[in-house]
Amino acid sequence: MPRYYLRHPTEIPIFLNMAEPPQTLKEDCRDYSAGGLSCISDRLIYPGSAVHITISLSHPEQTVSGHVIWCHKHPAGYLMGIGFDDPDQAYTVRMIEQICQIESFRLKQQRNGRQLSNEQAAAEWIALHAADFPTHEQLQ
Repeated sequence: MPRYYLRHPTEIPIFLNMAEPPQTLKEDCRDYSAGGLSCISDRLIYPGSAVHITISLSHPEQTVSGHVIWCHKHPAGYLMGIGFDDPDQAYTVRMIEQICQIESFRLKQQRNGRQLSNEQAAAEWIALHAADFPTHEQLQ
């Protein structure tokens, strides 16, 4: 079975909250899969570090727990892989990712001169792309 990854919209940042040392980092998310996500950080974060991932598109904000699996030097800083701590949180991130894809679609339409409400953008995105959005099982 092929492994599926989704490219996260670049205009929608994620925030990592670290317990040790306490800090919040804004990161550029790259890809999402059922097993986790990858993002670029300007800081080295050691594998095993616990993180809380927040994406601020929904109200209330959604936060899930994870941990850094790997971290490699990258031209833009450090590319790291973050794993989710349980399957329910992985499913939550999949739902958040759909919201991010819809918001990215709405922003693209806005740049092209079309003003869509959140509801209109969701309806259009669903009609155009929902069938191609990988299921949770396909992402595993």
